[in-house]
Amino acid sequence: MNFARLEAVVNAAVLNHLANVQVQIGGVTVPGIFRTPSSTDRLGAGAANISPTVEVASSAVMAEPVGQRIEIAGVPYMITETQPDGTGMTALLVECTQ
Repeated sequence: MNFARLEAVVNAAVLNHLANVQVQIGGVTVPGIFRTPSSTDRLGAGAANISPTVEVASSAVMAEPVGQRIEIAGVPYMITETQPDGTGMTALLVECTQ
């Protein structure tokens, strides 16, 4: 098994195990890891991230995601920023549109 295939298999297993929401993106439903705005994320000690994020497999993210609408657990959101991690996962910063 080549590295890219192994990486995809591992990411799928992680998402299937840790996913806490279903995300409707690009007409497809995929598992996601949703984090609320109160969590800290890459901003250093004591800094709070004010945007909710959802992590999905990078393969599920459309070519031009910023400004696109998605649904997270049935709630509509708009993608405001993407943060691919280089390992096949992408964090999407989102804003609730409801």
